[in-house]
Amino acid sequence: MPGEFQEGQGIVSSIQEEVAEVRRSLGDDLPARALFERYRPERGWFLRPDSAEDIHGIDHEARVLIWQELLARLLIKDGAALDQEALRWAAATHDTQRVSDGIDFPHGQRAAAWVERHLLHRIPVGSLDTVLYLNTWHVPLDDQAPEMTPELAVFKDADALDRVRIDDFNARYLRCRYSHTLLQYLAQELFDRSEAKRWGEGYAAFDCVCVAAVEMGLIHPD
Repeated sequence: MPGEFQEGQGIVSSIQEEVAEVRRSLGDDLPARALFERYRPERGWFLRPDSAEDIHGIDHEARVLIWQELLARLLIKDGAALDQEALRWAAATHDTQRVSDGIDFPHGQRAAAWVERHLLHRIPVGSLDTVLYLNTWHVPLDDQAPEMTPELAVFKDADALDRVRIDDFNARYLRCRYSHTLLQYLAQELFDRSEAKRWGEGYAAFDCVCVAAVEMGLIHPD
C-alpha cells in the first residue's frame, strides 16, 4: 500500500513505486522542465527581496508549482476541468507579499493585489480572476472561502504538500484523491532532494527543485 514505508531500502522502493505510478498514470502527459521556466518567480517579486531565499521563498513556490502541475494533470486525466494557467501563476506568486515568515493572514490578499499591478501583461485575461481568487483564499480555512472551487482544492493541496519543509504536514487536511493516495508519499523526498541540491551542490533556489524533480522522474528533463 502507498505510504507503508519501512526502514532503509523499503523507503527507497516505496518512493520508486509511487513515482512509477505517477508516470504510468500520466503517460505522455508528464510535464517537462521547460514548462516551469515560464513561471519562474523573480527575487524582485517579493515584498522583502531577502525573503526570496527563506521558507516561503522561491524554492517553496517552485515545489508548489510542481505539485499543482502533477495533481492537476492527474485530475484532468480523470475528466476534471481546471484552469492550469491560473494554478501555475498562483503557485509562482502566492507567498511573495509576506511581511514575515510567521503568521500573516493578509499576505494572500496582498499577493492578489500585487499580481493585478504587475503581471497583467503575462497572465491570460481569462485566468486572471482565478489567480486572484487562489492567492486571496489559499490562506483562510476551507470553510471561510466563498467557494471551494476545483482549482482552490488543487492549490491548497499543492501548498499543503510542501508543509513537510516546516514539519507541519498533516494528510488529514488534503482534499484531492491523488494527494491522499499518491503525492503525499513523495513530498518529503522532493523537499529533501531539493535542499541537498541547493545547499550541497550550490543550485539556485528554483533550479534545485527542478533538478530534484527531474532526478526523481516526476518531470521530463527537456
